[in-house]
Amino acid sequence: MIALVQTSALISEVIDRISRLNILSVYEKYMKQDLEDAILSIYEEKYHDKDIKDALRIIKRNSLNRTKRRWVNSTIQDYENKKKGRKELAEEYDLLEAYYTKYGEKAFKQQFHSFSSPTEVIASRIEEITQWSEDDSQFLSDYRYIHAKTRSQVEKALHADIAVILGITLTDNSFPLLDELIIESPFSTVEHPFFSNTRGKVQLNQPMLEREGKHYFQSYYDLGDGTDYQFLIEKEYVEEHGNKVSDLDRLDYKIFLEVMSNRDERFASRKIIEIKIGDLVKNLYKTDGTKNYKIVEERITKMKHFSMTKRQDDDIVSYGIFDFVRIYTQPNGTRVAEIHVNEVIYHDYIQKQTIRMYKKKVENLSLDSSYHLLFALQKERLYCYESKSSYQVKLNYIYFATKIRFKKRRKSENLKEVEEALEELISQKIVVQSYRRMGEVFWVTFIPLEEKEVRDLLEGKYEYMPIEYSNYDALT
Repeated sequence: MIALVQTSALISEVIDRISRLNILSVYEKYMKQDLEDAILSIYEEKYHDKDIKDALRIIKRNSLNRTKRRWVNSTIQDYENKKKGRKELAEEYDLLEAYYTKYGEKAFKQQFHSFSSPTEVIASRIEEITQWSEDDSQFLSDYRYIHAKTRSQVEKALHADIAVILGITLTDNSFPLLDELIIESPFSTVEHPFFSNTRGKVQLNQPMLEREGKHYFQSYYDLGDGTDYQFLIEKEYVEEHGNKVSDLDRLDYKIFLEVMSNRDERFASRKIIEIKIGDLVKNLYKTDGTKNYKIVEERITKMKHFSMTKRQDDDIVSYGIFDFVRIYTQPNGTRVAEIHVNEVIYHDYIQKQTIRMYKKKVENLSLDSSYHLLFALQKERLYCYESKSSYQVKLNYIYFATKIRFKKRRKSENLKEVEEALEELISQKIVVQSYRRMGEVFWVTFIPLEEKEVRDLLEGKYEYMPIEYSNYDALT
């Protein structure tokens, strides 16, 4: 299923196109299903997991053009055979003939635009519907005799028309859905270093913690300013993996964001996301080998067993990512994950407390630290726009330490890592325009938001951010 962010844009665009066509009036007359629901279900049936251009070609050939030709041939034959229960061309001819017989040729010509007989009118109609059948810009709902069709025929015609409009929209270069997919990260994974910036094993500390009848191994991350993070991993999971558990890293973060991009109505009402493992593999890897399926399944399962507690003076925040994960095989052989999302994560998405980025730009980053830092800096950048503040901000070492879970002990090495991340963002022209380092403080200048970014990305609320603003003039 396409992500909700893209669903909204796609449905809006398709409805806008439909509203300019005859299809809308026909749909409103015959269909009970909400148009938005119809568009989404047709997308799922016709285009999901398919090559869009190829799917559109098949729909045009089988559902649109063949139906056009069949309808035209059928109505001409019906007219020529002069059978009972005549419809369309034949029915119109019978009505014209009755008018001609009653009022004569003169009145007929005045009424029917100088046609001198019913036969001439029908010849014109045949020419009209023949041209319609050969015109790629014409839909089934544009058929002159569409209202003479059965309800079932009209419903099928409408579905075919919508499928074609969907395909045309998806392949339209002026519509940015495919090239500018948007990915969202919740505040709860942006403001806290839930995911590590490097790959490696978790350093497990003793003693184990008992909470609500369950036992957890602990791992600590101390900022040195009175704030510390405690990462909890379920005892059973650790022991199943020989007391050697991989930390949550960039790949886990990417899988998490892909999962969350597949939110639908079940998420909104029940905090549940159901996704095909194959869809995740397709979005994350170039091949769909068995090894990649196994990696994705293991990573999803791992996220269920991790949770985090932040302690800052008397303030304690504790939450996980996934509360429940079930991975199973459907009767058709499809591997599916049913995931119940943690309440904190769920609340962020429902309340639009998320950071939005163009997915293509995010995926172009090579450094793990750049990937993690990107969403945090984007939040600062969006706040600058919303608050009409300067695009220049002052960020200290502690700020970065709460966004990137540094693994190196020496502060100088971590500061170097921040510099490298900022350099990559600048070189990729993503979020950061420039920066200036003064000891442990970075003065970062953001790229001003463009109008398109405001429309696409500015949806959350960024009002609570303890950062200091200053112009470069203050440094000179």
